[in-house]
Amino acid sequence: MRIKRALTIGALLLVSVSLTACGGDDDTSKPSGKASAEAGKGSKESTGEKQPDALPAASDMASIEYFLNQHAACLDLQTGKEYDASTQAERYAAWLEEDQSTDPVWAIKDRAVCMDQYDHPNTLLLISDMKQFQTTMKEKGYRGILIGKDFAVYPQDDQTAEALRTSGLNYLACDPKFEVPSGYEKKPAQADGCVMTTYIPTDV
Repeated sequence: MRIKRALTIGALLLVSVSLTACGGDDDTSKPSGKASAEAGKGSKESTGEKQPDALPAASDMASIEYFLNQHAACLDLQTGKEYDASTQAERYAAWLEEDQSTDPVWAIKDRAVCMDQYDHPNTLLLISDMKQFQTTMKEKGYRGILIGKDFAVYPQDDQTAEALRTSGLNYLACDPKFEVPSGYEKKPAQADGCVMTTYIPTDV
């Protein structure tokens, strides 16, 4: 009897030790508060949300086309040269003709045109040097244009301009008479004499 009882107690002790080794309710099997916080932070950042002060960026014309279609319309994309030679340009000329845009003073890498839903052109510009582009805008007396981090958009239709007010683009104004209504952000642009603002007038 003593031997049988000893064996029973030994078996119970062995089961208890095995359960402890497997972790059971041990807190080490749960993620730490710090780890949980970092995971949550990573999930939020992975959504691609734009920071408040960041301007939209684009690497090519396809990226600008996609961006515009999220907020307005950019249809039938074509090169600036093709558009300038089309019959559409006879009705509505695009911003800055091709022979001008290839002048190095503008720092324009690429120029294209797409149509909005009202059959008016949007001129798209990829900029290699934003400060140089803004400086030329000022020196040549251009009033303003919508800009991102490394691209610019000139919508010819006022309804399209209005639709882009929530896009995150800024309005680059180089007209000293231009006034920004209260409540909108306004800050100096990279070129002296120009300002950037979240206010986008319909008559860009």
